[in-house]
Amino acid sequence: MVRTYLSSIAIVLAILILWDPLPALAQASGSGKPEPDMKGPAPRLPNGKPGMAGIWSTTRRADVTNKSIPGYIAELPYTEWGKKEWDNYDPVRNGDYAGTCLPFGFSRSLYGPHPTQIIQDNDYIIFLFEQNTMFHIVATDGRGFTPGLPSSWFGESIGRWDGDTLIIETRNTNGYTRIDTIGHPISNQAKITQTYKRVNFGTIEHTFTVDDPKTYTKPWTIHDTWPTEKWGTTLMEYACMEGNIEGLLSGAIKPWSPPKEH
Repeated sequence: MVRTYLSSIAIVLAILILWDPLPALAQASGSGKPEPDMKGPAPRLPNGKPGMAGIWSTTRRADVTNKSIPGYIAELPYTEWGKKEWDNYDPVRNGDYAGTCLPFGFSRSLYGPHPTQIIQDNDYIIFLFEQNTMFHIVATDGRGFTPGLPSSWFGESIGRWDGDTLIIETRNTNGYTRIDTIGHPISNQAKITQTYKRVNFGTIEHTFTVDDPKTYTKPWTIHDTWPTEKWGTTLMEYACMEGNIEGLLSGAIKPWSPPKEH
């Protein structure tokens, strides 16, 4: 696990070092360059594919069924197990892993209230989440999933191209995360499929599909359109413990622990 973690850090550092020389990678806000035409063409990677690099104002979804936010899912198709997980969810009594400052997982990081920065080259796309100062590395170099890899909060993600649309598939999550802040469940059997299509410089069209036969009777999909953050935005560090350590130590915040069955 230590070797895997250090390898991931090395990949992030390597791509950051290469960031400036590659035109498609130098498009993130705060670069000091004049603001580009947001309606202009999407930047391209050296391999000719659209680059997703930038700081994005991802859709805030505290509740994926919230009808006031376009692209919502009207009704979640629970299995019996999934409905029980939802009905019994009580973060006040049982604690919430996010309140205990554990990793938020892909969906709660992506749909949180803070921006996401994307860094990309031909072989990797890296998500830098302001939420909890987390990152997630996605290989796009044609490899498959890693046999025997331990499950984790974010799981393992592999990307592939369908024309100019990037498809990212995530598997092998640990089953402890929730889809959103309100607590809709997801199990360790879930497969998450996302699509990313950069329609112009300032816009990504995004979908997020959950296929989890333990929790839901059929797959369901959220649709989003993301603008870039205001030009000149930079990510800030997010230190969860600064706000939560006193509450956790005093008992005001219920510490989370893994359920006996999941």
